Amino acid sequence: MSLLRSIASGLRSLFRKEQVSQELDEELNGFLEMGAEEKIKEGMSRKEALRVVRLERGSLEATKEAVRSAGWESFVETFWQDLRFATRTLRKSLGFTAVAVLTLTLGIGATASIFSVVDAVLLRRLPYRDPSRLVSLYEDRTSTGFHRRQFTPANFADCKARTAIFEDVAAIDADRFYNLTGNGGTPQRLSAEGVSHNLFSILGVQPALGRVFLPEEDTAGSEHVILLSHRLWLSRFGGDPNVVGRGILLNGEKYSVVGVMPPWFSFPNKDADLWVPTAFTPEQLADRGSHFLTVIGALQPGVGVGRANAELRVLSQNLRQQHMDIMRFVDRFVAVPLQEVYTRTCAEDSSYSWSPSHLFY
Repeated sequence: MSLLRSIASGLRSLFRKEQVSQELDEELNGFLEMGAEEKIKEGMSRKEALRVVRLERGSLEATKEAVRSAGWESFVETFWQDLRFATRTLRKSLGFTAVAVLTLTLGIGATASIFSVVDAVLLRRLPYRDPSRLVSLYEDRTSTGFHRRQFTPANFADCKARTAIFEDVAAIDADRFYNLTGNGGTPQRLSAEGVSHNLFSILGVQPALGRVFLPEEDTAGSEHVILLSHRLWLSRFGGDPNVVGRGILLNGEKYSVVGVMPPWFSFPNKDADLWVPTAFTPEQLADRGSHFLTVIGALQPGVGVGRANAELRVLSQNLRQQHMDIMRFVDRFVAVPLQEVYTRTCAEDSSYSWSPSHLFY
């Protein structure tokens, strides 16, 4: 039977049920009579012939039920009957109905939330270039009770200069705050992230307007420059495309806007309004006692996390021997895939935005 004929026959069975049932009775009775006539020709009486045919072919009601259940309309009819029965039952017990509806609502909501988390955390890749090569570094001080601790500037510089496993390494001095004044608006407190200039090239991120930081802007004493978040650009500067090159006052000092980041970019903190260069003096780059840097690295192509950690362990052991007085509590340097850090953060924070504060304790 063609699809159109099947649909037409099913609809006819649903909406002309009595007529279809009568036609089916007539058709089955006709088959019964034909079988009985064959038996009569063999010498049986009509009564005996009808009895034998019914025994051979089974009950007419069972046959009719088998014919009806073969069509798709049987499923629709059964579903409608079950729905009517469930509705009558629920109307008789309003308390049970309320509990059932609430349970279904909570179940569906929880399932949707879990799927959203799984999709955002486990299924969706980080929106950066070659995310499988991105790692976050920390100092392991398990022997002193600090399982994970941020890097010192000197240890960051050594990881950058004395290893061959990284294509590049960037530093983040997170959670700075600035007071924005002037520019025709009310004073506003802004959250900023101090980053080394190469963070954006490691992540493979380009600004929506302007440029990112230059290498010389990581040097202490260089001109004050900033990158604006897309959110701040819209809310404070009205989305002005001429904002690049404009000077603004932060904590009473003049900063030059060099770019505006894309609307989806919020690394490493979802609340960041600004990015400023992390500028190191020579004295700071020799400091092994101040732990305040989050370090992000891009592994060389073909280098896995296991090999990276093996080389980082050797580096940390060498530094301990060279600087035993201050490095004696550093057990090792460790690299963790950035996706893993992101996964743990999202499990703790439903906003799904990575922040360095989730990595260290």
